[in-house]
Amino acid sequence: MHVSSDDVAVMLAEVGRFARERVEAAAARPELPMGDDVLAALSAEAVAMGVLPASGDAGFALWAQPRDAASVAFSLGAVRQLGRANAGVAFAWHRAALARSLAAQLALPCLATGALDLTVVPTGHFGLARTSAARWLHGAPADDDDTRLMADWLDRQAHTTPLIAPRAWSVLLWPVWQKGRVTWYVVQRHQLGAPTCRPQHGLDELAAYTVRALAPVGIATPCDDGASRRGVAHALTLDWLGLLAIALGALERGQQMAITFAGIRLQGGTVIARHPAVQRMLSEIDAARQQADLTLASFAGAVDDLDLGAVAAARATLHPMLCDAASQVVQVQGGIGYMRDAGPEKILRDLNVLKLQGGGVLAAHAFMAGWAEASL
Repeated sequence: MHVSSDDVAVMLAEVGRFARERVEAAAARPELPMGDDVLAALSAEAVAMGVLPASGDAGFALWAQPRDAASVAFSLGAVRQLGRANAGVAFAWHRAALARSLAAQLALPCLATGALDLTVVPTGHFGLARTSAARWLHGAPADDDDTRLMADWLDRQAHTTPLIAPRAWSVLLWPVWQKGRVTWYVVQRHQLGAPTCRPQHGLDELAAYTVRALAPVGIATPCDDGASRRGVAHALTLDWLGLLAIALGALERGQQMAITFAGIRLQGGTVIARHPAVQRMLSEIDAARQQADLTLASFAGAVDDLDLGAVAAARATLHPMLCDAASQVVQVQGGIGYMRDAGPEKILRDLNVLKLQGGGVLAAHAFMAGWAEASL
């Protein structure tokens, strides 16, 4: 299916309209988390539009064709617009679509029928196995330390794995280290221990779980070392890019809030947009947005053509900047910005939770070190 850049622009315009008119409208009260029934109804609409894959031919839905540059550009633009409307919805749909894409790539049955039934955890119980995951992914031979770290990182029975997902999820896709390589498993929820946690700091529309395999169960497709590495590399690449796109979209909405507020709030008889301190904060917000925008645009290509180390570097440097910019959005509005019903406070919380997903941004620095070492 060939799609031109003009086609992508038209499709993204339609996604933007849907995000504004349906998703953003449904999340208009930031102090009141979106109900499960509302999320399910919006998901059904997204499936009908072809934005969210469900079953059968996914067409040009999110992450459906990761080896096609136009498809990746569409997916990044779509999750960015959805993140602008509501980061929780965007995250749920991003992970559901990524799970279906990986299942198709790895020839795994997804065992799910509804749009929100399937989700994925592309990482282990903590971090990114220091430098070992990067070295293994780059093709370096795994020494004893690497093997121990990878086995511990992806041990689904010995450790619990944090999961943020819609409450409707019923099937989980995750990688497991076995015999010197990663094997992907599809596991049904009743085969897992998955107690809910206390409410997370952000993404209020979703629920938090600690997931553990009760026994070596699930459906796996054996693959050689090359296919094993490619599966993990694709999962991390698309997940990290999706998280950045969602965070950028959320910041864009926050920036608009800050600009609007600064243009009407009076202090000393002058709108605060003319005060140097506020101008400095607005400029820092825009600088972070522009840098993330330029970087994300440079990654709008086929997944096989993207450098995983460069994606990790972008995530490690840009996501903290976006969180700092979201903090500036709150501060521009003063005390009002901290009120739960105002909006900026939730955007900041959502970005902070997104920062911890996919292994977290701190672990990305160790990953980059391992990737650079293996590249020499």
